[in-house]
Amino acid sequence: MTHHRAIVFDSSGTLVRMYRVAKNIGTGEELHNIASLRLVGESQALVAIDISPGMLLGCPPDQSLQHFLVENDININIGCTSENITTDDVRHIILDAGPGDVHVSDLKEVVLAVQKKCKNTFYSGTGFIIDVPAGTIPYVICTAGKLFSGAEDAVAQLTDCADLYIASGDSMKNLSTLARHLCIPQENVVPVATPVMKERLIMNLKNTHEHVVMVGDEINDLRAIRAADVGVLTMQQRRDKSQKLCESADMIIDDISELPHVIKELKL
Repeated sequence: MTHHRAIVFDSSGTLVRMYRVAKNIGTGEELHNIASLRLVGESQALVAIDISPGMLLGCPPDQSLQHFLVENDININIGCTSENITTDDVRHIILDAGPGDVHVSDLKEVVLAVQKKCKNTFYSGTGFIIDVPAGTIPYVICTAGKLFSGAEDAVAQLTDCADLYIASGDSMKNLSTLARHLCIPQENVVPVATPVMKERLIMNLKNTHEHVVMVGDEINDLRAIRAADVGVLTMQQRRDKSQKLCESADMIIDDISELPHVIKELKL
């Protein structure tokens, strides 16, 4: 059944409360509960590693990131970038140049820090931030998350009145688990979605639906929020949003549980 309305959700910070730990490779400092997107500067990208924490923890700690990725044939995906950086750019730096100051031990450190803080998490992810012009990796990152308490009920209320989608920078492995739990069709999931991909999804859905709603929480959702008929900004993960993001949203909600009421009141 196709509805006249489509609702697109980001996942991290929108449906799932995230906890993140980043490690500054230059200083060795651990940054807890950090917004990873805010570490992505100009000409940098957030890169996700397609690997389970268990597999990572079983690897030699002194192994370089370059050898670790090659020997285990690890897939990498770009979750967010400030510029038009491709996976080929990242592979060239990692595989050809091979930053020698990042090791498996660095990745293990952030994974163990997250596991110590977060028990029974819904899903987790590991990655790093890469500076393309410099050919360096300034940070490694691990994230873990649980569904917000009102997310499951909110999605269930909206299932009968809209076609539901997830577009997120997270991996398909994590997002497929989330989608199954929320009864969102797998074909409606767009993984490792950059801001441009999210915007493109919104524009495509506007060709097939009368009204398209984008629900997001961070600056990587800005383009999609602007492109949607109604852009909804959630404050549940953190309230310190940029002025540009707040001004671009049509609606701001404190809790994802408010969304069904907002949709009803809009009478789309």
